[in-house]
Amino acid sequence: RTREGTRENSIERNLELWREMVSGSNRGLECCLRVKMDYASDNGCLRDPTIYRCRLEPHTCTGTKYKVYPTYDFSCPIVDSVEGVTHTLRTMEYHDRDEQYYWFIEQLGLRKPYIWEYSRLNLQNTVLSKRKLTWFVDEGMVDGWDDPRFPTVRGILRRGMTVEGLRQFIAAQGSSKATVVMEWDKIWAFNRKVIDPVSPRYTAIDKADAVPFLLSGASEPFCKEVAKHPKNPDVGTKPTWCSPTVWIEQVDAVLLKEGDVVTLINWGNTVIESMTKDGDKVKSINAKLDLENKNFRDSIKLTWLGETDEAAFIPCKCIYYEHIITKPVLTKDDDFKKYVNRNSKREVDSLGDPCLASLKKGDIVQLQRKGFFICDRPHVPVSIHTSVAAPCYLIAIPDSKSAPTTTTSGAATSEKGKGRPKTEKKKVCWQLDCSKFEIYCVRRSKKSKLGRERG
Repeated sequence: RTREGTRENSIERNLELWREMVSGSNRGLECCLRVKMDYASDNGCLRDPTIYRCRLEPHTCTGTKYKVYPTYDFSCPIVDSVEGVTHTLRTMEYHDRDEQYYWFIEQLGLRKPYIWEYSRLNLQNTVLSKRKLTWFVDEGMVDGWDDPRFPTVRGILRRGMTVEGLRQFIAAQGSSKATVVMEWDKIWAFNRKVIDPVSPRYTAIDKADAVPFLLSGASEPFCKEVAKHPKNPDVGTKPTWCSPTVWIEQVDAVLLKEGDVVTLINWGNTVIESMTKDGDKVKSINAKLDLENKNFRDSIKLTWLGETDEAAFIPCKCIYYEHIITKPVLTKDDDFKKYVNRNSKREVDSLGDPCLASLKKGDIVQLQRKGFFICDRPHVPVSIHTSVAAPCYLIAIPDSKSAPTTTTSGAATSEKGKGRPKTEKKKVCWQLDCSKFEIYCVRRSKKSKLGRERG
């Protein structure tokens, strides 16, 4: 709140310094142009703010033609008024600058736009500051500004966010002045509603944990057409290869035992005859094909891939990302560098459905019982120069139902249980005054009420 000595410069002296700035001289680089508002104001934004600076960096459009550029605070009110903006939408962090905004409008005699304030949307486990995000880029901790872990538009689009999903999320937020710190699950839940009805279903098996499932009674490999989407026939069909040797996930194999009836999805029932194990790890499974058995109600459902020379598996890399910041909400006093997640990326080599060879960059699919994925780099066949095929890179898309770091297909499912593990009966007690109430809860379907009560 002190008066600067240069505040009382003569007009001639100010014009002399201004010409130094325009020419980009050494003296000009030491100067800036400030406007006389109120150096003693309680609002710091009115204490003679800077409106022009001298910069020698080449401009994107004009190169080195100009050496002096206006500041953001000075430019905004002029541009908004001249370009016909009726409502200026600004977050609450600019509230102290509103008085400065209108001061420029009044002094220049410009049309006055209406400022509409709303709260800034903050997301957990990340940083939104461009300065902090630049640090990640400069340190080489991310791929760039379109890294899927970044809260940038380019970043979330690369991770699988659709424009429609983002539009629905923004429309649902409305305009509020309350500070909001939101979990990522909510924005991805909107996206899931968009992609779930139209995403084709495919299969991929983790290469390191693939288990051979050997079928007796199976004929030579053959191909059959199955729906790409179980509920939307408009998505089309895909070829599925059935073979005496199929591959399943290790996490499914360890749940099986001899005598179990297992349904290979889109093929039919089988019966487990024997299993080869090495400790707790299953090495191989022998089963008998039982296509006459049409009882799929209580059988265990498995996703699988048939091995055949006619259609080789597509090498895939499934990429899973975690939050880039380990602490959900950073305070002003927190050093974000102390909470950086340095192991936020994981790649899993997988055996992919032969149909994945047709994916293009940006295509979104669902790998059955793994989740939704977006094709970041499509598969490239064996090169005549290197004799090596480039894998298909698939980035896992988070949703509101599963953690973004899920890398396994989950437990084997049954149709009756809808894929959920059975829950034991739980007993919950409350003490209220001198009365004791006991409630026994049994998990039911979504449509049913609380299973059983006793009081």
